[in-house]
Amino acid sequence: MPIDFRMTKRGLILLIEAYTSVEALKQEIMAKFSEAKDFFSEGDEISLMLTQETSKPDDIVNIVSLLNNMGVKVKDILVGSLEKADVKIGQKYNLVREKVTEVRGALVVKRNLRSGQIVVHNYDVIVMGNVHTGAEIIAGGSIVVFGSAKGILRAGYSVGNEAVIAAIELSPSLLQIGGTISQDYERLSQPAVAHIRTGRVVVESFDNLKFETKGGTL
Repeated sequence: MPIDFRMTKRGLILLIEAYTSVEALKQEIMAKFSEAKDFFSEGDEISLMLTQETSKPDDIVNIVSLLNNMGVKVKDILVGSLEKADVKIGQKYNLVREKVTEVRGALVVKRNLRSGQIVVHNYDVIVMGNVHTGAEIIAGGSIVVFGSAKGILRAGYSVGNEAVIAAIELSPSLLQIGGTISQDYERLSQPAVAHIRTGRVVVESFDNLKFETKGGTL
């Protein structure tokens, strides 16, 4: 079965082994929770477990957003496999949750993000702190870090190439905006912005920004 619940010593796990499209997966998740509606209450926490094949960052945003809208909180994201009746966990990310502001649904995280922590949000993400190596942000909109950004930053899953990634010190291990991924860019120890220009990710200091527009750059 591509989607199933597993009760383990760490609590209830929603296991996603395979799916054809994220829209079909969302329908399957809603059907699965509808079948088990008597077992859930508003605010219940679960773990979300994915395999190496299903741990797609662009789909994780949609999955977590759907579960949140259904009143179910994801406490962590696991990557592993199901071996017979046992769940084997290869990687674990603790999901960081903060209160969503009223401004376009932006998520403001008022803490440092440590290795093994992940932020998943369907709109903009603002971090008042550092994003350390081994931490990850997956955002539907833009990402702004008021600190040092050295983890994995993925933006624009909802808005595409219009998203930007900005930080006081921008030197992440991986940058992604929309469908464009880059590990080859200039690391800057000063305030900088990553954005899409001529189809690739570019990183520029705040005082040297040239955004791409329909009429050229500005």
